[in-house]
Amino acid sequence: MDHTLFSALLKNLLSVDVTDATDMDSSLYAFEKEYCFSIKMQPMFTSKALYYLLSSSKESMIYELIDQLGICLSFFTFDNRFYIIGPYVKEKYSELKTETVLAKNDESSSKSLAFKLYYTAFPIVYTEQITSVVNKCIISFSPTESEYSYRRLSGFIQDVSEEDDKTELSEKNYSEIYRRYDQEKQFLSMIRNGDTKNILSAFEKLSGPEALSDFSKETLNYYASGYGLAILKALSRKAAEESGLSVITIDEITQKYTQLSSATNNAELQTRYQIDMIVELTKAVHNHKLSLDKYSPPIQRVMEYINLHLGDHISNDDLAANASMSISHLSKVFKKETGGTMTEYIALMRCKKAAGLLKKTDLPVQEISSYVGYSDNNYFVKVFKKIYDLTPSEYRKTRIVSL
Repeated sequence: MDHTLFSALLKNLLSVDVTDATDMDSSLYAFEKEYCFSIKMQPMFTSKALYYLLSSSKESMIYELIDQLGICLSFFTFDNRFYIIGPYVKEKYSELKTETVLAKNDESSSKSLAFKLYYTAFPIVYTEQITSVVNKCIISFSPTESEYSYRRLSGFIQDVSEEDDKTELSEKNYSEIYRRYDQEKQFLSMIRNGDTKNILSAFEKLSGPEALSDFSKETLNYYASGYGLAILKALSRKAAEESGLSVITIDEITQKYTQLSSATNNAELQTRYQIDMIVELTKAVHNHKLSLDKYSPPIQRVMEYINLHLGDHISNDDLAANASMSISHLSKVFKKETGGTMTEYIALMRCKKAAGLLKKTDLPVQEISSYVGYSDNNYFVKVFKKIYDLTPSEYRKTRIVSL
């Protein structure tokens, strides 16, 4: 039997990574190193645990693991070989769910973005797809094989004629191409400027049915195809970057919609995700301009660093390094541009994050305090009250809208 072909077939049909783990010593170590985000929260993703599970697995059984972070994998044995399918996920990313799990595990809020990028890198696949494809592949390679059962392990947490294909470009064709590019430039300019009011109509001019009918086939209007939409996605990312929006934020947004698109073959739904991505990018640029565009690039970098590391110890040395300034000079520039100190800004951002969790979850104040970077709960209460004029507990009771 061609085991490489079997693995490749599974991978192509499911669009999920497939690992031949027969050589457990090397394959399981490599699996843990590549896919385990946190040994503490994903104990069953370690080589030791997987070794035990695979060794104990029975023939004709497909096992599935789902950890507390929502990351899944399946494994089974066939023809005396072990196969691992995944990781994959079963639902779209939930920021609130992630923050709750991280806080419950006494993890820093700084890990939330890293986990979001980790989570959205995996395809959305369902159990029924896994079991159906595995069984069909097994029967294809071994027709006499019995159907495998499923067990979840819990407790671990269109044609073109020859005539149509003649594409001689005339002056009229060139004018259409220039017109299309003019529309494209307007569209990208709206993203760069954060024009949330007109971005949807601009997109429809580029890709809507009425717009496409305005152009003859000879213009080679690539926006009529999925490839054209992919190009538009890349251009949209670049326009957002040129606006000054953080590339981390851009990647966070686009990767989320890439994952959603990978979970469906419905062209209409994929286009919907494309539109949603463009709108969210434009909104992010708009918010960036409102909140940060008034500041100099060094101060923007400092603010971004703070927001990415809220749950960590943030030193003045780290901030100065990001701004490429001395600590004393950075302190003066920051105070001049923002009207407050870096310490005050850090406290404000931490308390805003905490306020959101106090409104949306029932997590204990102590866990929220630790999650946003305060190991001393009493000190957190003091800082929070200074900003909101209420203790965290009082704030949660009144459900006041955060600043």
